[in-house]
Amino acid sequence: MKAGVSKSLPVFLAAAVIFGCLSGPAPVQQPQMTGISDGELAQRLNEFLENGIAKVERGAISEGINQLVTVLAEAEAAGSTSGDIRAIVDTAETELTKIAAGLEMEAGTEWVDANKNQISAGSIDVGSEYALNPSIILTYNFGSGKALITGAPIYFEFVQGSGLLTNFVATNDYGQSNCAIARLDNPNGENIVRASLVYRVKGYSYPFQGITKDFVYVPPARKATILVMEKSGERIQDDPVILDSVYNRLKDMAFDFSQYNGVLLGDAFMKVFGGDPNDIKRMGLEKEVSYLVMVLNDGYYVNQVELGGKKYNIFKSQTTATTRIIRVSDGKIMYSGTVQAVGGQGGSEDKAILDGFRNAAQAMADKLNADYPEIDRVLAGQQ
Repeated sequence: MKAGVSKSLPVFLAAAVIFGCLSGPAPVQQPQMTGISDGELAQRLNEFLENGIAKVERGAISEGINQLVTVLAEAEAAGSTSGDIRAIVDTAETELTKIAAGLEMEAGTEWVDANKNQISAGSIDVGSEYALNPSIILTYNFGSGKALITGAPIYFEFVQGSGLLTNFVATNDYGQSNCAIARLDNPNGENIVRASLVYRVKGYSYPFQGITKDFVYVPPARKATILVMEKSGERIQDDPVILDSVYNRLKDMAFDFSQYNGVLLGDAFMKVFGGDPNDIKRMGLEKEVSYLVMVLNDGYYVNQVELGGKKYNIFKSQTTATTRIIRVSDGKIMYSGTVQAVGGQGGSEDKAILDGFRNAAQAMADKLNADYPEIDRVLAGQQ
């Protein structure tokens, strides 16, 4: 593995304004090389070289690297072709190459599954408290063991996609560097953020080639599950009539909808309907489904028609129907639409309730039709 040299490196200035945790270790400020002789320059460079090697041997890896990179930066700034200076530069490059062979950048533990494979993150969570932000751990292998490297400047950048993130974040006392992503410009496409080890001294950049780690953000699955519960009091319908009304209105969206009778959730239906993240998690849908479409058709018998003290075999009911779109990752209710007190009637209580269910189903289809643009934006991850 050979270290390389780059004279330029793009920097996202906007991120630097927003996030206060951007800075790595301050570049070593050195006097200008104006008027210095080759002999004096060689003496200065040799001091940096010796200090760098000594610091690495004492375990101050990042400080040592910074001193060695300073040799390259000052030599380039001076533009000298002296053989002595060239020899010092060659030695510094050789030491940096040797250091590179012992460096290892690993993904943070939250990015590793039980089988020690690195996972991908969901782009829909970026910018929220549930986001999985890029995180690395930098170590140096001494042969007999690994040491955590503190104060090393890690550069984060988009290599696929775009957005707003912190760029330079120095490793902490645990060798860890965490990047914060504020947003993705296109959460519905795949985005990749790369962490690299890059030292910068007086405008000179030295990236360690091969010491990188990529973090992949994938768009949400284009799948949603419709769960319906249709009930009157304690009675729950085995074949809810509102299911077809909701499904037929949403099926034309660019989503794969699966249908389930909410009775299968039992008592957990109302908790999931309320967006309880723990009960949603117990459903085990995170990897396959992005949203839940929860539909509750709640009917109740009102009374038997009575005129002039005489009761007729006409029964009336009222039904309230609600449809919610809930994000699986965190239980957030992204959309909620309700039609209230929809009337129904029939020659018996059961028939009146069933008529109410049917009327509420039609009213809900009309409601979803009116709210179609809003629902489409929600399912596209734009809200």
